[in-house]
Amino acid sequence: MSWRIVSLRTIVTVLAAVTIGALGVASASSLGGIVPKSITSVNASSSAGTPTVLSCDDFSRAAATGTALVSRPVQLPATCGAATWTVHLGTWTITSGQLGAATANATATVSAGQTNASAQATVLNMNGASRAAGVAIDHTGSTRTFLAAVMSGPSTLNLQLSTSGTMSTLATASVTFAASNVLRITRNGSAVTVSIDGTQKIAFTLTAGQISTLSSGTRAGLYWSSGSTVKFTNFLLTTAYAP
Repeated sequence: MSWRIVSLRTIVTVLAAVTIGALGVASASSLGGIVPKSITSVNASSSAGTPTVLSCDDFSRAAATGTALVSRPVQLPATCGAATWTVHLGTWTITSGQLGAATANATATVSAGQTNASAQATVLNMNGASRAAGVAIDHTGSTRTFLAAVMSGPSTLNLQLSTSGTMSTLATASVTFAASNVLRITRNGSAVTVSIDGTQKIAFTLTAGQISTLSSGTRAGLYWSSGSTVKFTNFLLTTAYAP
């Protein structure tokens, strides 16, 4: 083996270590702009605060289901796992790498296998009225009980609890949305946080009753209620990562 090959391998190893280390100590915004190439860097064993990827999708991958989300495998199985999407309500359609939906209170999820998790997505075109969409965790599946961080355009952020499909608001913050924002919701035990572009906007403590209600929810995904121009991309599901 030549010294050039050895040197190249050394450089690659060092660069990988620096990348993973930086993710562990950087602000949450370092994950906020995640794209498929950087997903690989996050998919390391959890240490020093670095989350472990449970699933992810940028909606660019071709699938046998065409543009429909139903039973569609996630993007990049080697990095994002072998999960498939389940649609619980609504019609979800992929166009040019962006996911859109129809039907109020629509949800689509993948398995997280746990209640403590972080889910995030880039949400497009929320900077207008009569638009509501977000990210959900602790989803129970067909019974449609879940927690959701919901952007209500153009400037209201809500933490909501769906109980068998009925939505109630747990906390609210005023945020001026842009044409593109990264929305993240995290649950760790009773603590729930919601952030926009890596900045925490909501912190909430679940009651014992709410924890019990969500106890069988081990799925996470996306929520849409209104706004035909609202789209999603760069969905990422990890172990709990705050804010």
